[in-house]
Amino acid sequence: MKAMETMWTRADRWRRSCGLDDNDMRRDVDRVQWRLGVLLLMVFLCAAPPLSAHAVRSVHESGVRKERYEAATLERVEATIVKVGEAEGRRRVTVSWTAKDGTPRTGDYTTWRGAEVGDRLIVWAGGGTVTNRPPRGHTQTVVLAASAGTGAALAAGLPPLGLYALLRRRCDRRRYRLWDAEWARFDSRHIGP
Repeated sequence: MKAMETMWTRADRWRRSCGLDDNDMRRDVDRVQWRLGVLLLMVFLCAAPPLSAHAVRSVHESGVRKERYEAATLERVEATIVKVGEAEGRRRVTVSWTAKDGTPRTGDYTTWRGAEVGDRLIVWAGGGTVTNRPPRGHTQTVVLAASAGTGAALAAGLPPLGLYALLRRRCDRRRYRLWDAEWARFDSRHIGP
């Protein structure tokens, strides 16, 4: 029973703090700020889901295409490092391997990792490229799509948030002017004998 009272008390406190009451002490500027804030929140809630859904769908479809392309074109090969050079603070590694048809192949890729001539390592080759990272997995696609959706929601939220900040600043100035006028009127009254 006590938990239920506490819940209703909190809900009522939240309702009053949002301005959903008939408080005579609220000024028109308070009501205007609250209504425009709710309007901007509604704009965000109407804009963010479709924008996020579009971003997620686009990034996911692109990622799935890249997954399929890399799975179809890249093959895992065991290669030997034949040359290591420096390129803009990174290592330019040349590797050689034997293709499935028995022809010798070479290719270059850039890496941060240490590499020595003669080391044997696993690389992925195909489509005229060589890389030391495996083909893209579905997990990476899902993470990138979720990140894009979150970024789109944040981007959709920035303009309404900025407008609300400007609105609040303007309403605060008006509120302070009204407050100062009330104090001046109160001070001008004669109190006492």
